[in-house]
Amino acid sequence: MSSADHLGNLFSFNKQSDEEDSFDDPVPGLKPPEEEDNESLEDDSDEVITQQPLRDLDLAEEDFNLLTIENVPLNVLKLRIGRVIAEVLYRGEPAAMALFDVANKIVFQSTMMDAKRNAVIETIICGLTRMIFDNRERAERVDQAENVLMLFVAKLSIKNKSIKCSDLFFQLILLIDRLFLHVDSNVRSRVNLLIAYLVEEANRYSEIMREHGDNVFLFTDENPTEEEEMIPNGVRKRWVMKLAKSLLDKSPQVRCKAVVALSLWDHDIVIKSTNGEELTVNDLIWKSVHDVDESVRISAARRVHIVDEKEINKCIDYVERSKDTRVRQEIINRLASDVHLFSYSDEQRYRLVNLLNDSDNARVQDVIHQRLVESWMKVAGEEIISPSVFPPSQPNHEIPNEFPSIILQYLDPFVDPDAVYIFLKFAIIRFTNKVSGKASDHIDVEEFMKACLKIPSEDSECIGLMRRTTFRLVSEDTENSIEELNITFLRIFVTRCCLDVVFDSVKGRLDAEHLRNRALMFFLPDVTTFVEELRHLCFTHFKEDADDRRELLLYNIIHLINKSVKYGNVSDDRITYKNVLMELLASPTLQFSNPSVSTMVTTCIDLCKNGEETEDICNWFCETASQLMMYESEQFDRENPKLETAMENDTVLDRMYLRGATMLLATCKHEEIETPTSSMTSLFKSIIPALLGNENKGIQKIGLELIGYATSIDFVNCEPYIKLTQLLIHRDDEVLKSTGLHTLARVIKRHGFPKTAQAIFQEQHQSEEECQNELAKLFETSLVTLRGMVLVQTVQDYLSMLSYGRFAWPKLHCALLLIIFQNRNSDLPLVKIFKSYCKKAIRSDFTRSVVRQLVSYLKISNSRMNLMLGFVRSIDIISKSSEHDANLNIMEMTEQVCEAISCVPTIGDENDELLKQNEKKEKHLEVELANKMVSRAVAFPSAWFIRHVFTAMSTSLRLEGVPMDKLDDLHNRLVDSYTVMGRCKYQGFAKVMREVRFNSGKTTQIAFKRFLTQCEKVISLHESMKALKSGIALKKVKTEPIDGSSVVGSSSSSSVGKRKKEKKHAWDEDELKEDPDDSFEVRVSLYSLLKISNFQYFPKSTRTRKRQITSNETVLFKKTKMLSDEEGEEKEAIHIDDSFEL
Repeated sequence: MSSADHLGNLFSFNKQSDEEDSFDDPVPGLKPPEEEDNESLEDDSDEVITQQPLRDLDLAEEDFNLLTIENVPLNVLKLRIGRVIAEVLYRGEPAAMALFDVANKIVFQSTMMDAKRNAVIETIICGLTRMIFDNRERAERVDQAENVLMLFVAKLSIKNKSIKCSDLFFQLILLIDRLFLHVDSNVRSRVNLLIAYLVEEANRYSEIMREHGDNVFLFTDENPTEEEEMIPNGVRKRWVMKLAKSLLDKSPQVRCKAVVALSLWDHDIVIKSTNGEELTVNDLIWKSVHDVDESVRISAARRVHIVDEKEINKCIDYVERSKDTRVRQEIINRLASDVHLFSYSDEQRYRLVNLLNDSDNARVQDVIHQRLVESWMKVAGEEIISPSVFPPSQPNHEIPNEFPSIILQYLDPFVDPDAVYIFLKFAIIRFTNKVSGKASDHIDVEEFMKACLKIPSEDSECIGLMRRTTFRLVSEDTENSIEELNITFLRIFVTRCCLDVVFDSVKGRLDAEHLRNRALMFFLPDVTTFVEELRHLCFTHFKEDADDRRELLLYNIIHLINKSVKYGNVSDDRITYKNVLMELLASPTLQFSNPSVSTMVTTCIDLCKNGEETEDICNWFCETASQLMMYESEQFDRENPKLETAMENDTVLDRMYLRGATMLLATCKHEEIETPTSSMTSLFKSIIPALLGNENKGIQKIGLELIGYATSIDFVNCEPYIKLTQLLIHRDDEVLKSTGLHTLARVIKRHGFPKTAQAIFQEQHQSEEECQNELAKLFETSLVTLRGMVLVQTVQDYLSMLSYGRFAWPKLHCALLLIIFQNRNSDLPLVKIFKSYCKKAIRSDFTRSVVRQLVSYLKISNSRMNLMLGFVRSIDIISKSSEHDANLNIMEMTEQVCEAISCVPTIGDENDELLKQNEKKEKHLEVELANKMVSRAVAFPSAWFIRHVFTAMSTSLRLEGVPMDKLDDLHNRLVDSYTVMGRCKYQGFAKVMREVRFNSGKTTQIAFKRFLTQCEKVISLHESMKALKSGIALKKVKTEPIDGSSVVGSSSSSSVGKRKKEKKHAWDEDELKEDPDDSFEVRVSLYSLLKISNFQYFPKSTRTRKRQITSNETVLFKKTKMLSDEEGEEKEAIHIDDSFEL
């Protein structure tokens, strides 16, 4: 449908066209009382209809000539305004821009005439009214033409209002007030859009006049005129109140347009709600961000006023917590594009960069280099040429505009090096694309190197760009050492970012080696010079206490030297580099932090070529650690050191304890160290008791970590020290407790749960089962006492332990679920860690190989099973408390568990007979979870958690991989649980009644019915996949009203009470006799394993069971039998012990 099909006739007033359009009298107030004038208007409009728009717009035509508008009668002006509007509708925005002055003069000339009725304005208003009332379906082009026309009329009214001709504007106000509460939502939506256009044009005119007043005040001696209000204050207040009420309209389209119009008011205007609450315009828009309709949420997110740091924090908080990807993306686009760099605080800048980089959504991550980097670099480029920390640039400099390092003026790497590193890398990619004229994530290395070579050496110093010819780590002037270290670090930081971008971009290219060598030759010196500079730096600046800035500098230097050694292809570089690192580690006068010592030790082991060199370096580390601990001790003797004596006399310095223990710990952590050397074993025996007995908590923490790693490689000799971890875990210190749990988790992953339990509790308990129970109790009770980041570390250790081993440990899963999804821990990244655990350890892909699949299936099935059992345990615990006391996000917990245990196998060979034979033997955890939740729901029909659990199950529990017969059984049980059969007499005949079980509220019934509907949809999907024609509809649950009198007449009060008592006793018995382990046996056979690799659906058609009318005694017997069967099924499924390793 073209725009001329209906828009060309909107401005005609023919009776015949009115009848055809079914608009007899759209606006009664517009119909004039004088019949003669009306007939003349109709005759004139006929002439407008017959005139067709021109193919080429001729502004020299008489109708569009400004000089021919004066001194013409009113009816001619009416015809000309009709031509103008027809052209605007036909041609769109270009015609509106070209003919605006013509229309403005026509309207102005008509208001200057002494006429009782202004036919020009009536033509505009009546045509606009018809367009608003036209409820026919619009094409996209037609809809755009209507918006152009509305904007054209709004501009026209504001322009005439500015020259004291308010007739058109007042008629628009009357039209809006008359149609605002119209019954048609399309009319209300267009009225809101018209308000938005009027307010937008009024605001633009006010801004222009304000700028004009400023210019008059600054550049002339005249006094600026008072600003005129285009829209009266009373009208503004009335409109804003109506728009605020429109945010509650039932139509999403109306709410969208109301948000658009409301956002044009100032953000701090206060509006009183119906309940007396005072809200600002921005508060109302933020409420619309949480609307039920996505289009309204997106529209509100695009128009939120971000005016200060408080609003920025609110936006970032929403992005962090919300799961609505579209709305998050819109808010992030606003933050990246519309908010100025200087509007952010320092903390908000780092927070925003980390938020974008850590997001799981690829579109959100793209914002960082598509919008954020572009916006901030433009602002920085307009302000500075080079960062102020470097030497100032000369007037005739040759520094490229917007060089990446200028962002260091606003982002300090010492505050958050990771965020600045991410941003600077994207800034380098942007700079390279700008130089080469190509927009791609893979930069043109040649163009980047050419651009760097063009910068003179003096200018390179100003922007922090290091070159081989100007490379230095220590300057000659060491008086201001702190400032010099800061400058050196920033230069090293910029150099590292440039090298990393180049190395990442050349991966997979044929000339990668050549390009890497070119980059190393340009930015860095040879390895011999580099390590000499490193030694000079350490002996100059690292003789004092450790400093974060110096350690950060050392880390980046080691990173660059590693790249030079790895890609330099010089054999002697490796030996030279290792000798310098060993010299630095052996020097007792240098002060290094524990992470720096660990990094240097790991680097030395990586530089070893074979096992013999690795063993030699390990022995050297042990000897050096012993000598360092003897430093400044009375028993210090290089030829015959007496470390044991020094430890007994407590003459070893704490920093040397830390230095030696860190070296030994880093050696044990390395992946290539699988067995200890003789020197390592002897040092373990002497140093571990001394570390644990030290009063310094930091030294005790190192000792606990050393026990874990040392026991992993030397369990026989270090087994006695594991017992000491129990004593430290029972202390009140959270750091020591978390470290001790981390140690035990590592030992369990390496040597198994039973062996670790016996090593700790063998003396206290005789049997192996008692030892395992004690160790499990230690893990479970310790988790509850932790808070903050130590809790995060412990949860990560627990999940790592559960993913590494095959432990039948539902109790620990239960404790973890209750801790992770507590509302008080919502600020901690526990849910993110749990999602990663489910993705890597539970929802792993099945492999095709049968041998690999055997191991994978045993591990994955056990993990899924125990997670499901732990979830059921947590539901049992939650059911005993109120919703307020639970303080738990049970819906999110259910969603994550359902997604983790759901499994849809790949469809395999259709001729696989093993699948047909063993399909019934397979246990599907999805069905088991659903059955257990149904049992809890029936046992506690009024519980608060039912609606949350079943709402989450209906959207997250995947039932597509469940066979048809099991789905049918689940569906039948859902129907039986949802309704209760009864018998009542009504008007002399028996009637079957269905009484809904769940009386806790309508939301609970809806949630349960939603899961029932989801099950029916999956059954229909099975039938569709097998091309089965469903002749019988699925069972539907009807809720019929119950006649209370007939129920009373059918049975006595005593019998009813008896049935209620038996019913309660049956459910209570089921709950009391159920094993708290709530586990079931997993039967794994070769046939079931082969079945996974070749999965095939074998669904059967559903059937509707006919219910017979039975007596009350029969119903009670069937119900009691159903309860006993369920109880027996639970008992049969829970006969396995809660052992901790399969």
